[in-house]
Amino acid sequence: MTSAMKNELLNFRQSGTYQGYVAKFQEKLRLVPMDPAFAKELFLKGLSNNNLRKQILQKKPMTLEDVISEGFNEVELERMDETEKKTKCSHCQRGYHNEDDCWAANSAKTDYKAKYYALIDKLIVDDEDTSTSPLNE
Repeated sequence: MTSAMKNELLNFRQSGTYQGYVAKFQEKLRLVPMDPAFAKELFLKGLSNNNLRKQILQKKPMTLEDVISEGFNEVELERMDETEKKTKCSHCQRGYHNEDDCWAANSAKTDYKAKYYALIDKLIVDDEDTSTSPLNE
């Protein structure tokens, strides 16, 4: 174990994905064995996402393996939340909105074009111009 390798581990920070950080940290830890409690603190200190760190610490993990496992759980939950927000409307299959906001599902909400054509129909019916000339001339 060289002091350069130890310094590298002590100053190691996450720069990419969580999965990549875990793999690189474990590789460095294998080369530079240290106290498990200290390794756990180093791992948490190196995380770039403060929210992830807080979420992991709220679970009060005891070991480095617990910390890593909780981190993977939190990353997966975050990924699921992001994909859930991007699901299409289950009613009309158009756009990324809730069924509650879907104009096709709720009769109270109507399409802009439907309102426009209803207005045009009303104007045509109310028009009492009896001239025989076509509209386009």
